[in-house]
Amino acid sequence: MGAMNEQNDIIDIELAQVKRKRFRINGDNDKIIELNTSDVNIVPRLTKVYPKLQKLAEKATTFTDTELKDNTEEGLIKFANKLESIDKDMRNLVDELFDAKVSDACCDGGSMYDPFNGMFRFEHIINTLAGLYENNFSKEFSAMRQRVQKHTDKYIK
Repeated sequence: MGAMNEQNDIIDIELAQVKRKRFRINGDNDKIIELNTSDVNIVPRLTKVYPKLQKLAEKATTFTDTELKDNTEEGLIKFANKLESIDKDMRNLVDELFDAKVSDACCDGGSMYDPFNGMFRFEHIINTLAGLYENNFSKEFSAMRQRVQKHTDKYIK
């Protein structure tokens, strides 16, 4: 149990905080992300965020004839601003999903809706980073099962 310090009717209790794991992206020391790979709430966040990302990707890759044919300076600026806004929204959603600032490190020099190995870049990032959570969940749940089994074995024999 953590240390307790009683002062002015306040009892301080120190609980161990989940330590975020640090990951280097593509071997670049300037691209370090920190994730709490024990965060089970990534699942409900994913169900909320992923459909929004898909809609934005569709919006970024399908344009009306009017948008594509407006070659005026004003039309091109409007078109570029639309794409920039979509990418910004997608980056915010990816960061929300992982409860961490991952988009800058994982998607520099491109956009979240860029095609990448048959999928959008945001999908590749999610697939890769979600695998880190799956590995950790398996390890943690196995450790919990072993701990529970250790306590219940004496009653089950």
